[in-house]
Amino acid sequence: MNDFALAPYSHPTTICFLDDNESFLHSLDLELPGTWAVRTFSDPLVALEFLNRPAEFPPLMDRCFSLQRQEGARALIHLDLSLIEQEINHVQRFHRNSVVMVDYAMPAMDGLEFCAALKDPFIRKAMLTGVADEKLAVEAFNAGLIHRFIPKQTIDPVAVIRNFTIDLLHDYFNQYTARLKTTLAIDPPGFLIDPAVAGFVEALMQQHGLVEYYLVDDPPGLLMLKSNGEIWRVAILNDEDMTAQAEKARRYQAPDKILDAMSSGNAIAFLAGNSPADYFGEEGFPWEEQIQPASSIRGASITWHIAIWKNAPGDVDFDPATACYDAYLASL
Repeated sequence: MNDFALAPYSHPTTICFLDDNESFLHSLDLELPGTWAVRTFSDPLVALEFLNRPAEFPPLMDRCFSLQRQEGARALIHLDLSLIEQEINHVQRFHRNSVVMVDYAMPAMDGLEFCAALKDPFIRKAMLTGVADEKLAVEAFNAGLIHRFIPKQTIDPVAVIRNFTIDLLHDYFNQYTARLKTTLAIDPPGFLIDPAVAGFVEALMQQHGLVEYYLVDDPPGLLMLKSNGEIWRVAILNDEDMTAQAEKARRYQAPDKILDAMSSGNAIAFLAGNSPADYFGEEGFPWEEQIQPASSIRGASITWHIAIWKNAPGDVDFDPATACYDAYLASL
């Protein structure tokens, strides 16, 4: 299977911490990034009840795939990629529990018993240990019961917890989207497997406060959102895609200025469901409103052309007041 540098989509999830030391949990609340959706528990039974609740909404992986039967033919598995960007309508996406940090030594049950009782196979688990518990932690790690362990005597445990959590979040989406990646690997969007594009996307998210993204097409690229629900559209095209766009603009008699910009690789069009074929008579298609300047980055083997639309229009019926990440954080 192709190695994907970017998951097909990524969004914030809920991170849980379990420790019977409530002062330690309070210090975590103060020191962890305010952009994280964090739930803390001092009682393992309460935490277990929360984490083992049935899912409110079927996972995207289960909704993307459907079985299609045709008379006289074998059944086919259909992948509906359009459902990926529709995920922004569902605030339940943020309810996914992705990472659990659990203390080993607790009175009701120890951390290993707690991890063994978790039902969701996708949750990434890390355990906080004292000196006496490290041998057990190593054995649990080798057995696959936990994915990390963190000695409490670390000089700066909160910094270590923060860094490990970031790694585990990355691991969560890698394995959570594995089935989708396997299907896409037959003919993957090239930019998803290019580390240069992944680096560009990561830097863009950090610089502009973008917190989630989703694979889209026409033009190929990503639908990206800020925590307040502001939508950005990032087109990521190769040379062949750029040529196809310029040819389409030429067929629809775009102005020479537009044709020159697109043909030279200096502009990319995003029609957002608005087609030049729908414009008749004297009414001209608003080409100037549909294009953005393009920049280029050198990928692993090809050049990628990138354009960005801020506050982008789109076909997704999205209500940021109820379905954005800030709304979820406020609900916590």
